[in-house]
Amino acid sequence: MKVALLTNVFFPVVNGVVHSIHLLSKGLVKHGLKVSVVSSKHPKFNFELLSKYQINYNLIKLNSIYFPKVDYCIPNPLTLKQEVKKIDVEPNIIQINHPFIIFKMAKMLKKYNENSKVVFIYHTQYEQYYHYFKLMPKFLYERFLYNHLKEVFSFVDTVIFPSLSIKKSVEEKFDKFSRKFIFISNPVDLDHMENYSEKKVIELRKKYNLEGCFVLGFVGRLEKEKNLCKLLEFFREFLDFFRLSNPDGKVKLILVGGGSEYNNLVKYAGLLNIMDYVVFTDKVPYDEIPNYFRLIDVFVSFSLTEVKPLSYLESLSAKVPIISFKTFGADDLIIDGYNGYLIEYNDNYKKNFINTIYELYKSKELLSTLKENAYNSSKNYHYLNISKKYMDVYYDLTRELRNPVFK
Repeated sequence: MKVALLTNVFFPVVNGVVHSIHLLSKGLVKHGLKVSVVSSKHPKFNFELLSKYQINYNLIKLNSIYFPKVDYCIPNPLTLKQEVKKIDVEPNIIQINHPFIIFKMAKMLKKYNENSKVVFIYHTQYEQYYHYFKLMPKFLYERFLYNHLKEVFSFVDTVIFPSLSIKKSVEEKFDKFSRKFIFISNPVDLDHMENYSEKKVIELRKKYNLEGCFVLGFVGRLEKEKNLCKLLEFFREFLDFFRLSNPDGKVKLILVGGGSEYNNLVKYAGLLNIMDYVVFTDKVPYDEIPNYFRLIDVFVSFSLTEVKPLSYLESLSAKVPIISFKTFGADDLIIDGYNGYLIEYNDNYKKNFINTIYELYKSKELLSTLKENAYNSSKNYHYLNISKKYMDVYYDLTRELRNPVFK
């Protein structure tokens, strides 16, 4: 079976969608499928990335438009038709990992491969990304998004949701297409996350002056949708509470990652007078990520826009419990009181975050139990298991006339 995965952007950009596509492709090849990832060509792409990420599948690069501020690119719409004509893979499955231009590309590719089945992966809460489209009035953006998703759902054969709660939410708006909707989680590379260096971890603790500290952490892109200003504001309040309750204790917050908000967040931490307690690492190489997770006692996220973030999956696989808002992408991954805690987003959220984190600080036994539970729960998301579930969907779709999946 041949599978073509279409995406706006790929390595060297590092984000959850890119890694999900990479791990899925890697797993599908190990299961015997022929996989091609089709994406725009990033200006910093080089073939050394093939060995760095152990890429075992075909890469097809298209002319692109690059947005340096957010380190992102998309296929060039002006040359898209000519580029698609050159994609000579004859896929049985065309997988769309983004809407808009990638959807347009899929429709073109389908014309040349009429028997192909089309799968759309609902990676993102698109309605939460209006801040990237502010030139358009919000009501127009919402109307456009609704109509576009309706068009996508009409065209494709299956929609895969990495989050069960997102699936249920979309079903409420697009019940007509719910027969096409299924849930499969995003994958994680447990082998990669277990490949850390204790020596390097010790060096990083010394570098960032974390020795003897209780460390809260966030790993991911430093962008507006991650709600990191609120995280810094919360940490300021937690720091005040912590110093009053435990004068001899030491606590720090580490933000691992880069992004367009990096400088703004550093300045804001200065305004809050907490720079002595906050570490900003900027971008970290992919092979170093397991070492940085070992610095963290508790992963804390204030994001309200996730679907099934890779950083959450990596955190669990690194034995780091998660405390986040009870929202899409978290409520079917974090088991409250088992591998982390879910906090309701209401007027009391800061107080509840503070009390929950401080309880873990006081009880080493409780924290140790959550760490083991985090790792055990991550095993369900190993990329070979997840890619097998995708493969089963693909085969069901290509045998749809003889053995329908959706009834």
